[in-house]
Amino acid sequence: MPSSAIFLKKIKVAMAGGVVLMAVVGTASYMAISRLLETAQSRVRTEDTLVMLERVDSSLRTAESTLRQYLLSGREDDLAAFQEARVELRAVRARTRSANVLQEAADFDELINQRAQTANQAIAARQAGGAEAAAAVLASQASRDLRLRTNALLEGARNRESYKWRDAQAAAERSAQWALSLIVAASALFFGMLGWVVYVVKHYEQVRKSGEAQLRDSEAMSRSITEGMVEAVITTTSEDIVLEANAAALQLFGYERSELVGRDVSELVPERLRGQYKEFTAMMHARPGAFRISGREVLALRKDGTEFPVSVSFSDVQVGGRRVFTALMHDITESKRITKALRASESQLRQVTDTVPALIAYLDTDQRFRFHNRAYEDNFGLSYEQIDGKPLADVLGPQVYETVREKVDEVLSGHTVRYERTQVTPQGERRHYAMQYFPRYGEGSAADKVIGFFSLGTDITELKRIDRMKTEFVSTVSHELRTPLTSIRGSLGLISGGVAGQLPDAVKSLVTIAQNNCERLIRLINDILDSEKIESGKLRLDLQVVDLRQLVQQTLVANEGFASQHGVSLVMRAPEAALHVRVDSDRMTQVLTNLLSNAVKFSPKGGVVEVRLSRTAQKVRTEVVDAGPGIPEEFSARIFQKFSQADSSDTRQKGGTGLGLNISRALVEKMDGTIGFSSKAGMGTTFFFEMPEWTNPVPLLKPLRPPSVSSRPRILICEGDPDVARLISMMLGKAGFDSDMTYSAEEALASLASNSYDAVTVDLKLPGQNGVSFIGQLREDESTRNLPVVVISAMAEQGELQFNRKPHTVSDWLKKPIDEHLLVHSLRRAVASLDSGKPRILHVEDDLDIQRITAAIAQEFASFEFAATLDEARALLREHTFDLVLLDLALGSHSGWDLFEDIDALDPRPPVIVFSAGDVEPSDGRYADAVLVKAHTSNTELLNTIQRVLQIPGDPGPTRPQALS
Repeated sequence: MPSSAIFLKKIKVAMAGGVVLMAVVGTASYMAISRLLETAQSRVRTEDTLVMLERVDSSLRTAESTLRQYLLSGREDDLAAFQEARVELRAVRARTRSANVLQEAADFDELINQRAQTANQAIAARQAGGAEAAAAVLASQASRDLRLRTNALLEGARNRESYKWRDAQAAAERSAQWALSLIVAASALFFGMLGWVVYVVKHYEQVRKSGEAQLRDSEAMSRSITEGMVEAVITTTSEDIVLEANAAALQLFGYERSELVGRDVSELVPERLRGQYKEFTAMMHARPGAFRISGREVLALRKDGTEFPVSVSFSDVQVGGRRVFTALMHDITESKRITKALRASESQLRQVTDTVPALIAYLDTDQRFRFHNRAYEDNFGLSYEQIDGKPLADVLGPQVYETVREKVDEVLSGHTVRYERTQVTPQGERRHYAMQYFPRYGEGSAADKVIGFFSLGTDITELKRIDRMKTEFVSTVSHELRTPLTSIRGSLGLISGGVAGQLPDAVKSLVTIAQNNCERLIRLINDILDSEKIESGKLRLDLQVVDLRQLVQQTLVANEGFASQHGVSLVMRAPEAALHVRVDSDRMTQVLTNLLSNAVKFSPKGGVVEVRLSRTAQKVRTEVVDAGPGIPEEFSARIFQKFSQADSSDTRQKGGTGLGLNISRALVEKMDGTIGFSSKAGMGTTFFFEMPEWTNPVPLLKPLRPPSVSSRPRILICEGDPDVARLISMMLGKAGFDSDMTYSAEEALASLASNSYDAVTVDLKLPGQNGVSFIGQLREDESTRNLPVVVISAMAEQGELQFNRKPHTVSDWLKKPIDEHLLVHSLRRAVASLDSGKPRILHVEDDLDIQRITAAIAQEFASFEFAATLDEARALLREHTFDLVLLDLALGSHSGWDLFEDIDALDPRPPVIVFSAGDVEPSDGRYADAVLVKAHTSNTELLNTIQRVLQIPGDPGPTRPQALS
């Protein structure tokens, strides 16, 4: 082969090899350049992302700072500043979303929205409840969690961008090194590749310039963003020399750009702190990797020497192959002032509640204490840490908590709760508290949701003690006043009745004056005691169905004497049909007497007081109409208040205590009625009250026939006051009774052991053994078990409570001062009940009204003993022999059927009539002689059934067949 051909072949091979090498080197170089370009672009994107993240963080802090300013001041311009910061934040968020800066954009938006809701709640709390309420919202755990989660998300985004940038940079450096090795190797083999290498270098230069241009554009954009930030941004070298500062930084520190750039950054802190700052920045510079330190508080120094606090976030970034450091800061002077003021306000609130002598606390829906005052710690003997955040059950203890669990559930369901609680202090003292629970509702969308409750406990131990003292005082006054008044009233009545002979006119006039004023004093005492009983809730009513027409007529007759003294006539206008109401007859008479007394006193001489009865809308209306001067308009609003009088001067012409109308209103309302008045000056006054009409069937009771006593009954008087005993004896003597007087329970027992008596009167307040104990002893003795007892005492109502549900124990209860007519009537009834020829009936019934009605129906031919429980019935069956048992099956939680075993064991076994409210199956009545259902049984049917079972012929008379209800 010719050498030229070989050379040519070599040339071709060389050219081919060169081409191959050129291709390889070119490919590697191109890849390296591409990676370098991508690195530059990645760096630009990273820097843009970091700047935008700083912008977001800055906007958040600005919004929070302006919010705190408003919450402290409450000024509208501060609120407007906050709204502007919120608008700026939304704009920044929009730019971050469009640039796809955050991978967690949805989570970040959710956190921002939640913080916006918290801000709205704080604003609403500030507007509604003041700075303290707003501080509570911002200081809540949920608010702190939102801030921490937001910072953590931003911090994670910054770290992620820094890591991405480093990874890309490292990959680019490896590619460049590999390309360079290939180029060097290729250059050593083919110098001819120089031209191609030059070409490649020129191409790379063009690419580099393009990258630099992009970098300059990026830096310009970054500067534009930085300059627009309200936070101060300062960039420094690793030697702490200021490289750049935005406009906010220049304004914050008071420097021009030329003055600040190139200055040591440590000069921006006070000289005494520069050493510490240098140590801190040296520590940052020593960190090998990217970092970010957020929220560090630093004391800064302005150009004019003013010191002020700033919150600084530090980070680092690689720019142009060197490491630079960025400090983003904002002035927190106002924020610290707000925080300090809020803390002072909270401290002041706690100091105020700590001085209040009451238990004050707030608990959340988990029943945990979120606030309490010092009284809680003192009362429970616990420290602050042992109460704060602890469950209510742990603080109260399991036993006390069980008593209030239902109250807590009730307040958490949205109801205000009030109750009393007894608690033992660490010193062993028992204290009484009036507790109140108030629900607390949320705000905004949770406005209808209970988020906790406030607890207020007032110590009422002293009030309880005073109330007991008042009760004891009233009881003492009741006895000590009523007892001598009994003697005075009775003696005056006997003298006036002629027991001492005919009186001269002058003496008779004086006796009349004394009697009138005695009655006036009795009414005053009764009004005061009634008022106390009404206030304490101890007033007892004996509600019965009555015809109001008859009650009003009786009251008018009783008040005719008083009306005639004032020259006034009493008139009643009522429909012919009966007007049935369910009332306490005595108390209703008291109300009518009060209204009539006022009408008479204020009527002109020769006037007429008219009582009108009418039926309206299932109510019975009673009107007392007078033609007096009317009621002054300024007095109308307080006419029913205690001690209220239109003329309260010392020279007023009309007497009275001012209690009558107050008591009347209370009595009417307790009987489910309403009371009011209408009046025109100079045209008279109309007082009226309305009671629900009783529309159920009304049992017709045969009237009691006066007992016919063939010989003078003998009565034993047991009375601690000798004067009252002699007075009772004189009253009984006039009425046809013989009597013996004793002054203690011991003397009475001695008389009972040696003499026979038809009845005994007992005063409850006796020297030595009291009256209640004495009556109990009489009932335990076989010889006196059935002896009728009539209580005559100033404390009759208290004694009656002790014998509640045992109507067979005492025949009647009479209050002092003694009403002679009631005394004689009660003893005549008691003596009449001793007729030994009557069959004895045991009525087992827990309804006292049914007991009384049944006794009234059959009292003419039978005597009754009553039992309200199975235990009482069994005791009476063991101690007495009965001719009939009248049995109710529903006795509370027990059944009357259980008594049949005891009845069947008796010899002889008495017959049984089942008289119950429920229907009885025929098979269930196999042990009874008769079965009656209350709602279906008339008085006549009951009477006939009793007589048939007892085999007593009788004429029930023309009683109408009405059901016993």
